[in-house]
Amino acid sequence: MAEILDIAKRGMSLIYGPPGSGKTSLALRVASRIADKVLWISTSEGPELLRETAKRLAVDPAKFDFYDFPRAFQQDIARYILDHAPSYGAVVVDSVEGVTGRQNIDVVAHSVLYQISKEKPVILVAEEETPRVAYIADHVVHVWYRKNSLGHVVRYIQLEKSRLMPPGPKYIFDIVEGFGLFYIKQLKFRGEENWVEDSGLGKVVLIKSGICIHSESLKNIAELLSKIHSEAIFLKIGPWTSFRGVKITPEKLFVAQTFHDFFKLAILLHTQQLRAKYLVVGGLLNIPDGEIDDYLSMLYAYADYVDFIVFTAVGPKEETKRLEKYCEEVIYV
Repeated sequence: MAEILDIAKRGMSLIYGPPGSGKTSLALRVASRIADKVLWISTSEGPELLRETAKRLAVDPAKFDFYDFPRAFQQDIARYILDHAPSYGAVVVDSVEGVTGRQNIDVVAHSVLYQISKEKPVILVAEEETPRVAYIADHVVHVWYRKNSLGHVVRYIQLEKSRLMPPGPKYIFDIVEGFGLFYIKQLKFRGEENWVEDSGLGKVVLIKSGICIHSESLKNIAELLSKIHSEAIFLKIGPWTSFRGVKITPEKLFVAQTFHDFFKLAILLHTQQLRAKYLVVGGLLNIPDGEIDDYLSMLYAYADYVDFIVFTAVGPKEETKRLEKYCEEVIYV
């Protein structure tokens, strides 16, 4: 995310959030972009684990000197950072609580870490919100996640404070093996105002847009989708979808068993390992209204790689009309 990279180049940045949210991965990725050599002080993970994590993120571990300090030697850690920071282009402390302790966290953060940040970037990682450090820090980034009703874990990131720019929007992100961090900004469809007559859909439609296909008959949906299935990828969300009557070859069917699978599909499209004119989505009605925006943000991003996002729904019209607000065009069959 460009704004986080921009602000992290100057001053002291605090990245905070619950365990497992991706704080360390974010700090690794950001630090690798802002300096050629990074001093990494860890009180929670050993050097070998950090090197493996860097490789998974497509980050060169050689950029980092990883040092693992027991929390029992807090005074020695602060002194070590102060003595060795001049030899590096940036400093990362993970976690800041392990270096300072809760009682004097603001004193050490200001008297040692903030003073270093006047000369080079400093990134602090914290497992919870630390108001006294957040007050001192030039920039504050929040990383968190939630588990939704489908059992999918969705990760979020947001720039909450910066002395250089206003707070940023919330992003959805995940860690993709060998690729790094993949971010999705919460967007709406970006139609290019280019209307075309599409023979497969049988309508004049807006390219790069969302199309809703409704029917009370599964057979009618299958008949329409059979006209486009040779140029389509089918994405199944949840336990039931409305394209069960279509003969879909395994390479054209993508099942989202976790939210991470949406990012895998994005990578396949981005790298052109998969190509399609249509992305047909089934099962969106399995998702409650309060959670659907996360999925739509991912689906909207696919419009960079396909011409149309096609949402299918089978059932009484009053039930399937729930999808219409997410589409530029509605087709009843």
